[in-house]
Amino acid sequence: MMRHVGWTIWLRAAMFALSMLVTLPVLAKVVGPKVTVMQGQLVGKADGTGGAVFLGIPFAAPPLGTLRWRAPQNVMPWHGVRSALVEPPSCPQNDYHWNSVDAHRYNENCLYLNIHTPKLDPHAHLPVLVVIHGGSNRCGSAAGTVQTNLTRQGIVVVAIQYRLGVLGFLSLPALTAEQRGSSGNYGLMDQIKALQWVHDNIARFGGDPQRVTISGESAGGQDVGLLMLAHLKHSLFAGAWESSGSPGFGQPARTLAQNEAIGTQLAAAIGVPDTLSALRAVSVSKLLAGDLKLHSKALTSDDYMWLQAVVDGRVITAPPALSLALGEVSKIPYVISSNRIELEVPGGGPQIPKRMHIAFGTDTAAAKRYYGLDGHPPLGHFDASYGPLVDRMGTDTDFRCSGNNVLRMHAATGSASWRDQVSVESSGKPSHHGADLPYLYNGLPLNRSRPSVTLQAYYANFIKTGNPNGKGLPLWPRFAAGNEVYVDFTAAGVKTGVNLGGPVCRLVNGV
Repeated sequence: MMRHVGWTIWLRAAMFALSMLVTLPVLAKVVGPKVTVMQGQLVGKADGTGGAVFLGIPFAAPPLGTLRWRAPQNVMPWHGVRSALVEPPSCPQNDYHWNSVDAHRYNENCLYLNIHTPKLDPHAHLPVLVVIHGGSNRCGSAAGTVQTNLTRQGIVVVAIQYRLGVLGFLSLPALTAEQRGSSGNYGLMDQIKALQWVHDNIARFGGDPQRVTISGESAGGQDVGLLMLAHLKHSLFAGAWESSGSPGFGQPARTLAQNEAIGTQLAAAIGVPDTLSALRAVSVSKLLAGDLKLHSKALTSDDYMWLQAVVDGRVITAPPALSLALGEVSKIPYVISSNRIELEVPGGGPQIPKRMHIAFGTDTAAAKRYYGLDGHPPLGHFDASYGPLVDRMGTDTDFRCSGNNVLRMHAATGSASWRDQVSVESSGKPSHHGADLPYLYNGLPLNRSRPSVTLQAYYANFIKTGNPNGKGLPLWPRFAAGNEVYVDFTAAGVKTGVNLGGPVCRLVNGV
């Protein structure tokens, strides 16, 4: 047995050493645009329009070996010129079919970011967009994100990666003891580390570190909402655009003890001793297999395992709803966006009763009356464009109403706030989760008869000025307490409304 353990430790050390070699600079022999960051020199690729693309830039040390489940560490400087021409590997993740490409190109050494600048000039002072990818905080990557035509509007685009699932959000009593009373949220720490790197280095790519906007969709949107609540040492961003997500995804926050209890299932699930040394020595593939076996009784579906906000005591120090109620939020311009149809109730129709109890609490009876689940016709007006009940309710509780709740408390601090719904769909089918992305990043027109009115135009204005409005665009009024106005992006144009979701949204507890 001891010989086997010794061999495992030796093999793990060898793999760690090989992974470290991946981070060593490669002397780039190709000719291309160069930039010197704080850690060394990089060579990228010209984009053909006067800008440059740099891929696979390390913003933190590889989180391997003893650095697994620790806060991200600084990148070691390199000598010579490092190639920044190839997409970095994705962070470890299971294959959920929609993410198959990322699931087959992962490496635990994955803390990299990509940059596309329209002007590689340290005096350009261009606005910066930092994109946090989605994927339930358990899959996805930065691949392809910076290939957006937003750069044609004079915006530097950065896409970051972060540890996912069991590697990014696990808590354990032993980790808490090791790390002075907190554990988990390592993925959020990675995002903060990436933002710190951007703050320190983006001027060298033509960006302005004082004009950084963070944006994310789905889990990336949740993470944007959580970063708005994190107590950062200094401001790392000046605006936030949150799509199809909220700090808690409409779920009650998970305590550190509850997250530890989930984490303690891991060792037994993969058949290793319940010690940090054993868990840090086990293969990534085993950890991913164990991730699929973790269970939370507090959720209607374990698909949302890593979408429940965790109060770890270090990054997130209080439940999001409490922090928002106390006004403990970054008081910067904030947009919250959701699609007309997002996702069904987690776990589907059979989970509607449990989800209603979680989402509405003491107002469950009133919510049942609204949706017509009490044996009477529904009070709410439901047309087919909002989908069947399981979709309507899932979108209300986890996206529409929770987003309203967050923005209501943000606006109460006097901070600039805007709310929207995206009802247009490029395929012509009913709107769905992620339907807004081609409109944000590809600049698709809402209506071909008015091609200049695009969701991307509002997005670019917000990144540049902190206000989505601009010349030639229909007015997008601010969301405020007592005047919860929103705009609906439809195929027929931009429409204005109030109280998105209707009265049922006043009954939803979660943020």
